Amino acid sequence: MPIGTTFRSERHSLRAPTSRDAALLLQAILSVWRELNLRLKSMRKDEPMFARLMKGLAAIRLCLCICALVPAAFPAEANDTNAVNSRHFDTHFTRSAPYAAPAEAARRLGLGAGGKGFALATEKFQIIVPGNFSTNVSWGLLVWISPSDAPGIPAAWEPELAKQQILFVGAYKSGNQRDAVERARLALEAAFNLRQWYKIDPSRVYVGGFSGGGRVAGMVGTGYPDVFTGTLCVCGVGFYTDIPTPTGEHWPRTFSPDASQLAQAKQSRRFVLLTGDQDFNREIIHEMWHSGFEHEGFRHVRYLEVPGLKHALPSAEVLGTALRFFAGSETP
Repeated sequence: MPIGTTFRSERHSLRAPTSRDAALLLQAILSVWRELNLRLKSMRKDEPMFARLMKGLAAIRLCLCICALVPAAFPAEANDTNAVNSRHFDTHFTRSAPYAAPAEAARRLGLGAGGKGFALATEKFQIIVPGNFSTNVSWGLLVWISPSDAPGIPAAWEPELAKQQILFVGAYKSGNQRDAVERARLALEAAFNLRQWYKIDPSRVYVGGFSGGGRVAGMVGTGYPDVFTGTLCVCGVGFYTDIPTPTGEHWPRTFSPDASQLAQAKQSRRFVLLTGDQDFNREIIHEMWHSGFEHEGFRHVRYLEVPGLKHALPSAEVLGTALRFFAGSETP
């Protein structure tokens, strides 16, 4: 693990042993048997009964310790969807993505450089690695933009990420109080560095966010279709044209993406606009979908309205629906 990483928790789950595991286990059993024989042979008939008993108990304890270590030899594999215990840790990045430079981000999003700038090495990120993680397969990646200083997602989402083999990363102190371009750049830096550290499938790199984070995620997904193939906007979204309101006014545009990037986003990238029928942002999100994405010719957009959902994150089941849509296993 890279320098600067701070582990927060680590739990392991089990998988079925392979033939190699069985061979290793056999070697361990033979070693224990040899050790047990040596201990038994060391007992002299003229020894006091208490001494012989203590040696026998020591041999039994040794066997029990070896048996207790056997499950640890079998960590979870990627195809074990029951292994949901995740590893959470905080880290810092030092390598910066060329496409995350202030001038490039401003060009792609059609916004000023904005903010005060930042030193990447001083920014902290949270990474969640599902318990069934394996280097034998390529994984997806969800880059999260939070409306608050904490990047976390509900613990209930973690089994769904494990099931669909997706890693998670989010920046700290990237909430609504921070400049939008800086928030976008932090998401880009996270995606770039995770692809250096892990075996990531480039066709399954997604950006998402909640509320104000969803608004920035929509901007990033539109302006960086060469980085993100799916965009999840939960209870918040922005658009690059003014959107008419039912009262005859307009919601103003939030950015102006580069024309070539916009064309790719329209043609081949997937977007999910998610809200609830009790969300105070429901009306604007619906209109962004109908009068924005659909009207402008985005080919792969799905509007999800969750019954009973207020301005909050949805269930893991709803998250799974969005992720399967990104993967192309569910149609709009």
